[in-house]
Amino acid sequence: MMNSCGVWFAMITHVEQIIGLTPIYRIISLRTGVGKTSLGTSLVSVLSKKGVRLAVIKQTHEKIIDPLSDSGRYWRAGAESVIVSSPDATMVLREEFTSLREIVLTMKYHPLVIAEGFRGEPVGKAIGIVEDSSEINALIREDKGLWYIVSNDVDVVENAKSIGYNALLMDEIESLAGEIYSDAVQLIASRFKGDPDMCGVGSWSELAEKILHGLALPYECPYAYPLKVLIDGQIVEIDPRVARIVASILEGFVAGLIGSSARPKKIEISYELGEKQ
Repeated sequence: MMNSCGVWFAMITHVEQIIGLTPIYRIISLRTGVGKTSLGTSLVSVLSKKGVRLAVIKQTHEKIIDPLSDSGRYWRAGAESVIVSSPDATMVLREEFTSLREIVLTMKYHPLVIAEGFRGEPVGKAIGIVEDSSEINALIREDKGLWYIVSNDVDVVENAKSIGYNALLMDEIESLAGEIYSDAVQLIASRFKGDPDMCGVGSWSELAEKILHGLALPYECPYAYPLKVLIDGQIVEIDPRVARIVASILEGFVAGLIGSSARPKKIEISYELGEKQ
């Protein structure tokens, strides 16, 4: 039987793995008022019409708690968390998060996340809005995850392409949404190994699309985790459901040792039992 500490460890490593199966796209800029929210809402509209289940995280430096509202009064009274439930939605007020990663890890699972802001965060891919070509190099220096550059200026787009960056005009929303969708499918599909037929799909890309559309969850297919156990040189067959859990714990453990940004292709662990006295 797994003790309470073991249950907690398994839950944490399972959640840590979820973030690797959640493509995150940050909309960033060097200045305010350049259209991050307009671009974000347009992308959300196009992607949601494609059937993608997604979440939005917005970074703001404005106060979001009205001290005179009922929720604000509870907050000022000293509550650590305040949850406001209405027929339309549920709002959670709590102390500030320290990073985008922490926000994603505490959310209900979504197969895709659009984040407004969080420039320089080492999570996901960044879509940078640039007004002038002189901003391109500054944005490259500030955000190592810069993936796409968008602008209202044709010259900026051409300059970005000339130095090897993906670039589109701001009004090419359908094209950008298509790039996000294709990239998300590829990212999710790359996390699965083995024979996709064992999971009832023709390819891992097909499973990835089902996940993006909310028709499947990443951990519903236990055969996607190629775990091999050798005891005294003999391969031991284990239940695929058990393999899924063990693989998740193992990946989380190794990520803690070498850092979550590094992903090894193969892990080998040897354990010798001592002689009983």
